[in-house]
Amino acid sequence: MLIRHLMTPRPATIGPDVLFSELLAAYRDMESQLLYVVDAEDKLLGVISSYDILRVMLPFYLDSNLAKALPDDAAIIRHAFAACRSLPASAFMTKEFIALRPDDPFLAAEALFAERGVNILPVLDDGGRLVGELARRTALKHLAARCLLDHNAE
Repeated sequence: MLIRHLMTPRPATIGPDVLFSELLAAYRDMESQLLYVVDAEDKLLGVISSYDILRVMLPFYLDSNLAKALPDDAAIIRHAFAACRSLPASAFMTKEFIALRPDDPFLAAEALFAERGVNILPVLDDGGRLVGELARRTALKHLAARCLLDHNAE
């Protein structure tokens, strides 16, 4: 099975200059776990995960004990949002990422999922342009369907 047959085409993208406030609004309605930052030619510059968004908004010193002791977390969240609302996506995107190619085999994707401890990977063409994404869950659904089809054919 090749990645091109398993991937989800046209995942959500934004430009590097999109502000945090716009990004947060877009993220709320997305189905993907990642938001891809691309240039005008769709070349992948970076990825933004929910972890990246929360890392920007929440204080670095916050731990579970301190969080329990805070009287009003809504005020802290409003303050954090106000402080980062004008940041461009390029300021907090993850620039180091691993990617798949459409003609990579499924087992290569599974090996990368396991080695990197991730559950979703971008798919790039030979020019570095984003053409899709492959989520581990999507790959598992295809694998399950294939196995059940083969099993029922026996």
